Amino acid sequence: MVQHAEVDDVPALRFRADLYKGTAEYYDRFRRPYPDALFADLRSRVPIGGRGRLLDVACGTGQITFVLAHDFVETIAIDAEAETVAFAMAKAADRGTRGVHWLVGTAETVAVEGPFELITVGTAFHRLDRQTVARRMRELVCDDGAVALLWSPVPSDGEEPWQEELKRLMIDWLERAPDTERMPSGWQESLAAATDREVLERAGFAYDGRFEFSRDDIWTVESLIGFMYSTSILSREALGPAAPAFEADLAQRMSGFTRDGTFVHRTTCSYELVRPSTRRPGASRR
Repeated sequence: MVQHAEVDDVPALRFRADLYKGTAEYYDRFRRPYPDALFADLRSRVPIGGRGRLLDVACGTGQITFVLAHDFVETIAIDAEAETVAFAMAKAADRGTRGVHWLVGTAETVAVEGPFELITVGTAFHRLDRQTVARRMRELVCDDGAVALLWSPVPSDGEEPWQEELKRLMIDWLERAPDTERMPSGWQESLAAATDREVLERAGFAYDGRFEFSRDDIWTVESLIGFMYSTSILSREALGPAAPAFEADLAQRMSGFTRDGTFVHRTTCSYELVRPSTRRPGASRR
């Protein structure tokens, strides 16, 4: 049996504020949206009645914000990357989206006031100081509210031959990229030391469960390159002048695994739902 460390013993991590610099356009275009069925299921389990408040942590370009904002009177969407927030704000203006306040700041320190009926984190909890953020979310969520961690897989998640080759390519280029110091020392050990569930339970949450939704994603060489440019580790910023060589290598290595130029990823999107298990000191029931 694996022995996990006490959550308070897990070292705090500080991720670079510019990890996703230059990725906003790629993120918005090439990241696959969460399934409609996932949001429908989430709505059925949480206190969404059109009167509460939503906090979307590490909002990116709004993959969750734009879907759920109309279910709340007010939405606050925060992200550490200023250019990502600017992209999302421009998108909101084009769509005529109202009731959303976009903030630049880290989930660990940004100044926001609760309570919120729902707090969401989209495929980003592992890029945060989980202990600090979990405690903050417990302070900000109302006692009958909920926190949802949404997860969307990457195209290399799987055991198809093309996915195995894609993993090898990623490993190769992580070693070759000019900017190799993009993740804080010990981040993998920190994730292994305590599961997300353990971190959240220690912060005062009860685990409702993980809810999964299967689908097939279709990728091409172009969209695989675009996806890689949306990541923190193989973005154009991280690759620098090596980006054209990276594109050529990916196209060449993927060419032997397709006849029609497409790659099928049979995958599962999911969300984990937690609710407060303890009352915040001095909190009143809403």
